[in-house]
Amino acid sequence: MNNYPYIIASLPDLVLDFEKHGFDYAFVRENILFSLSAGDCKMVELLEAGFRDENLTHDFYQECARCNNRFVRNFFAFDYQLRTEKVAWLQHKDSGEDFEEKEALHKAFAIKDILRREQAINSLVWNRIEEMVLLDVFTLDIILAFLAKAHIVARWNALDRATGKKLFNDFVQEIDDTYNRNKIEF
Repeated sequence: MNNYPYIIASLPDLVLDFEKHGFDYAFVRENILFSLSAGDCKMVELLEAGFRDENLTHDFYQECARCNNRFVRNFFAFDYQLRTEKVAWLQHKDSGEDFEEKEALHKAFAIKDILRREQAINSLVWNRIEEMVLLDVFTLDIILAFLAKAHIVARWNALDRATGKKLFNDFVQEIDDTYNRNKIEF
């Protein structure tokens, strides 16, 4: 059932241009899932669980850190770093984290226009996803990376400027709430 070359060859080209297009994430996802094994479908489900803010708990990140799939491990390790950095930035603190995209992320956080700021952050995530699978050929990781990028495209397709601003503000509040809920005191 895992005919990765066939699945990958049938994937549409994705471009991160922050404009509305007729991209249908659910349709593409269903076609991908139809061709994957049950085990691979579980990896897709784990990846997609991380697209929902309510799932982004300490336990979720720990589960991803133990996952046997390299892309899932690396993607959510990066996601955790990014969110930790966002919280630290909002609290005017240093996260103590050191990672390659930190300086670029700080430049993105400093952008006053909320829409442009979110676009800059999403561009960093997009580029990181591409780097994670740069040397992969016909693997599940390529498919997972496609779905992660497709999620970004679908999210932008669903937004207009006013909705985007509200969702971003809600997202910032959610991050802050999550950080405070999961903070460990020593």
